[in-house]
Amino acid sequence: MGRPPGLGMGGPHCGIHVRLLIDVTLAGLSGLLLVASFPTFDVHWLAWIALVPLLLAIERGGPGRAFLLANVTGLVFFVGVFEWIWQVSAYNALDEAALGLYLAQYVSIWALGLRWLHGRSGVPAMLLGPALWVGLEYVRSHAGFLSLPWMLVGHSQYRQPLLIQLSSITGVYGLSFVIVLVNLGLADALRHRPWSWRAIPGPLSVAVGAVAIVVAHGYVVLSAEPATETMTIAAVQGNVPQNVKWDAAHRETTLSRYAALTREAARQRPALIAWPETAVPGDVEHDPRLFKPVRDLAMEIGIPLLVGSAEHAKFTKREFGSRTYNSMVLVTPDGRIAGVYRKIRLVPFGEYVPLKGIITWPAAIAASMGDSVGGDTPTVFQVGDIGVGSTICWENIFADLFRRFVVKGARVVINATNEAWFQDSSAPRQFLAISVFRAAENRVAVLRVANTGISAAIDPYGRIVRRLRGPEDRDVFIAGVLVAPMPVSRVTTFYTAFGDVFAITLVAGCGLLVIGVAIRAMARWARRASRAHERAIPADNLPVA
Repeated sequence: MGRPPGLGMGGPHCGIHVRLLIDVTLAGLSGLLLVASFPTFDVHWLAWIALVPLLLAIERGGPGRAFLLANVTGLVFFVGVFEWIWQVSAYNALDEAALGLYLAQYVSIWALGLRWLHGRSGVPAMLLGPALWVGLEYVRSHAGFLSLPWMLVGHSQYRQPLLIQLSSITGVYGLSFVIVLVNLGLADALRHRPWSWRAIPGPLSVAVGAVAIVVAHGYVVLSAEPATETMTIAAVQGNVPQNVKWDAAHRETTLSRYAALTREAARQRPALIAWPETAVPGDVEHDPRLFKPVRDLAMEIGIPLLVGSAEHAKFTKREFGSRTYNSMVLVTPDGRIAGVYRKIRLVPFGEYVPLKGIITWPAAIAASMGDSVGGDTPTVFQVGDIGVGSTICWENIFADLFRRFVVKGARVVINATNEAWFQDSSAPRQFLAISVFRAAENRVAVLRVANTGISAAIDPYGRIVRRLRGPEDRDVFIAGVLVAPMPVSRVTTFYTAFGDVFAITLVAGCGLLVIGVAIRAMARWARRASRAHERAIPADNLPVA
């Protein structure tokens, strides 16, 4: 006697479960490939195939199934790429879970939208998929206090100068568009086997053509006449341990360390010497005890000093003191404060409480909440006849903020940061990768000045040309000086002039498409409801003409 259907190894239910397991595995594989595309692994070419397993998995079933499978991809990707968050003692497992779940929804909405819109609008997936992905990356980058333009898929190509020149037109979003386009082309080719090199599937041909155009554009840009004007700037990396940085008993030791490194840098006579974020553990502007040694040092060496200043560290409880700024202060050789930049984009929960007075955040969400005040104006310091901007910490991940410095006249931008919080993790390497795009987008040189590393010089084309290294080629948790001639380009790129017009256009297009499909669906539903109502009315109740 045979087994009833669905009971045994060969039943349909078993087949469904095996298929689901395969698809979940494919979705997880996409997440792992995305993680491997970024620092620390840096296998950049994996980004061009990373979404293929997910795309193959979601081709079966409806939009809801695609949404759930993409959640697996998003969780694996974002939990993996943010592994460094565990190094911050103030954060906990709930923070990591909330962060991963929140960011995973962008991948899930992409998969859902791709399945739903493609089936109802007839727009080719090869156009819809990249446009929707870029639209969601843009939304993720501009979502209020939840904004986090971190490890956008285009960032994976930061070591490919030919490719990243596209960002001078489209921002990093253009490269994300092309990468997703290639993934869709490859997935389509795998679905429609067999095929030969003599008859490459149309979608894959489009993807290959797009890459060829991007490479050709990069070659033309990099073949242009390089900037001949330079400005030599020294980055001082103090390598002050985080556990003593804010101890008042170590202030004198910290200042002495920076003074010694500054004198070493001064021997090469740079035009400017820069210290990292909060290098001075206090308020240089208003505390004479801290301002005096910095002023005296600037007067002694005869070179302007750009120093980080703040009263309290982020990610710490504010059990004392008033609300403070996180600032960069320019001290001139004649002992004056020539300018101050106050950090505009503060770290939520680290430097300020989001929606204060509206939401009472539980302590489990973030163990420490700051109470700093954000600035409101990008400051451009004048050093000779060259404008120098100075972003602080994670501000370099916000392309629109960085662009404001360039629009105001900055031709070199210094990113002062303190990444000691994250130990020897992927965080400083990911920060560096993102900074590459800020340089290429705006055709300005970028100098990263970090407390523990990575301090590096990036040319106006996004190439990392110098990096501070110590014994055994280490680039983090070392002290030293990086003196770099920074090329000064006077070019204004399309991106600097017009910003994220490429991404905004795609967001608007996707939004209009969603509205159009929704209106058509509602109209279709209304017609069905009307016909059903007419059929339900008895014939003798119909009006007589």
